[in-house]
Amino acid sequence: MKRMQLEPQKFLFRKGDAANGVYLVISGQVGIFLPSNSTNKPDFIVRENELFGEMGVVSDQSRMANAATVTDCDLLFVSREEFDKMVDESHIVVRGILRILSERLRSAQMPKK
Repeated sequence: MKRMQLEPQKFLFRKGDAANGVYLVISGQVGIFLPSNSTNKPDFIVRENELFGEMGVVSDQSRMANAATVTDCDLLFVSREEFDKMVDESHIVVRGILRILSERLRSAQMPKK
């Protein structure tokens, strides 16, 4: 795990990047920008004690959005390897639930054709 302190408007990842870990917001706010967003306003705000970046890690897919700090932030980064170890040590039902929830969220946020 790695602690990160960042100023506003710093990108943590962009759509298409490899999902290399999960972030926990210790303090501050991070904006999530979906690909359809062409503004400077995030679609979602992630706040203190909330996680983000988990969907790509759980479903083993690339990032589906951009994430950037909105305010000064103190974050905890858990690498994919560390996260996988935590999941591997959990019960098989927990692992299955994580994967299903991630897939459902990802498909719900995909543009309809």
